[in-house]
Amino acid sequence: MTRTPASATEKALHWSVAAAVLVLLVTGVVMYVPSLSQIVGQRFWVRTSHLVAAIVLVAVVLVLPALRRGELRRLERDLSFWDRADWDWFRRPWDVFLSTYHEPAAEPRRFNAGQKLLAALVASALVLLVVSGVPMYWWWLFAGEVVQRARDLHVLASFAVTALIAGHVYLAAFGPSGLLGTRSAKR
Repeated sequence: MTRTPASATEKALHWSVAAAVLVLLVTGVVMYVPSLSQIVGQRFWVRTSHLVAAIVLVAVVLVLPALRRGELRRLERDLSFWDRADWDWFRRPWDVFLSTYHEPAAEPRRFNAGQKLLAALVASALVLLVVSGVPMYWWWLFAGEVVQRARDLHVLASFAVTALIAGHVYLAAFGPSGLLGTRSAKR
């Protein structure tokens, strides 16, 4: 079974979003953890880097699909369509982490259910982060309660994104089809 390789546009989208999210995670952790904030100092530049990375993330997600609509519509279709094999995948989710899951050889698919779910969850969390970041940045335009709730939601969504990305990196490296996984070693 061969998978359709990712196009250059898909790779550009993936790595642009990944780079922006990495900068957002690092700068967010520095701003959130008081001892790190004191060690690093330069709060203005850390905050500015955080804001610039958020703007880059939004720009990439809006501009790249507008420029390469046809290519990314195929990606959207592949990630949005769920079939019987996807539901079967959810019956044995731990098999994926234990590297004992094997895709059915009947039909080649670009993404398994876990990859589709990851894309949906990360996209949702990133939207929550952008929406909750607005009242935090322009705090003087919002009531104090709104800003506090936005901050709480921002922190929870950032924890969720961090956990999702950690799982993604783990599976990309050590999962059944990962770079260092069991099937990769047999190739």
